[in-house]
Amino acid sequence: MSSHDEVAHAWANKTGRHRKGHNMFYEGDTIYSYGYHFPIATLMADAEGRTVVLFTTDNYSTSTAKHKSITGRACSHMTVFHVPHLGVHGSRFALDVGHHLNVQDYLRRITETLERAKRARSWGPFHLEQADRLIAEAERYITAFSLKGYEDIDWSPESIVAGVKEATRLQAEREEEARRKREEAARRKYREEAWPQIKAWLRGETLPPHKFHSGFSTKRPLPRISHDRVETTWGANVPLEVAKLLYWRSIRCRREHTEYVPERSIHVGDFRLTRIKPNGDLVVGCHDIPFWFMHYAAKKAGIPDKPASIAA
Repeated sequence: MSSHDEVAHAWANKTGRHRKGHNMFYEGDTIYSYGYHFPIATLMADAEGRTVVLFTTDNYSTSTAKHKSITGRACSHMTVFHVPHLGVHGSRFALDVGHHLNVQDYLRRITETLERAKRARSWGPFHLEQADRLIAEAERYITAFSLKGYEDIDWSPESIVAGVKEATRLQAEREEEARRKREEAARRKYREEAWPQIKAWLRGETLPPHKFHSGFSTKRPLPRISHDRVETTWGANVPLEVAKLLYWRSIRCRREHTEYVPERSIHVGDFRLTRIKPNGDLVVGCHDIPFWFMHYAAKKAGIPDKPASIAA
C-alpha cells in the first residue's frame, strides 16, 4: 500500500507504476479520493497535444481537501485549470459541453470575486488580485482547447479595473442612500417617540422608570432646573448656584467666540469642569451639554443672562 504522496506523484508523472493508497488511487489519467464518486483531477491533452490538468473545484470533506492539497503539490509543475467539469468517462460531445460549462463557471467566479472586491474594506486588493488570476486562467483555458464563441469577452486589466471602479462607485451610492434612509428613520423615530418624552421631562414631569431607561434616551445630556438643583437626562445633578456661574461663563464664551479651559480644577458638584466650547457648549466630565438647552432651562426659570450685580 503506497502513501498518498506516492500515489499523487506516480499519477502526475505517469511513471507507469500502479499506485494505490488507503483512501487515494488513480486509474488511467484520473486520480480519485475514496472512490469513483470523487475525481480530484485528470490529465488531458489540449488542442496542441500538450498535457494539462483539469483540477476539480468541488469539495467533499476535510480529508478529501487534504487529498486535493497533496495532488495539487504533485502537479504544481504542470498547467492546471481549476474547473468543476473534468470530463471523466464522458463522450467527446459531453466533454465539449463540459468545456463551455467550465468557461461559464470561470465567469461566475470572476463576477463573484469582483463583487467581493467591491464590498470589501480591507481585502479589496486581495480579491481584485484573485479575480485577475482567474481571468488569466480562463483565457489560457479557452486558448488551450481552442474554444469558440468567446472572442468578444474583454479580459483586459483596464476593463476589469474600470468595471470594479464603476461597481464600487455604484455600491458607494447605494450605501450612502441606505445611510441617509437609516438616519432619516432614526430622526423620525426620535421626533415621534423620544422628543415628546424629553419635552415632558424638561417641563418637570417624572417619567416612569421603564421609559426613562429604555424608550427615553438622548445622545447628549439635557439639563433642567428642579428647585435648587440642575438635573440632566443622564442622571447627574449639581447645585443651581454653581450651574448659574457656568451658564454665565458659557454666554461669555459664546459672545466672544473663545474657548475656556480652566487652569486649575473647578469642581461642579461631584464633577470637574473640562472646558467650555466657543459655541457655549459645556463639558463637565462625560457630559457635553448643548448651550441652547441650558439657555432654554434658564429662561424657563427666569435666570438672567448676567449676574444681578453686573446687570445692575
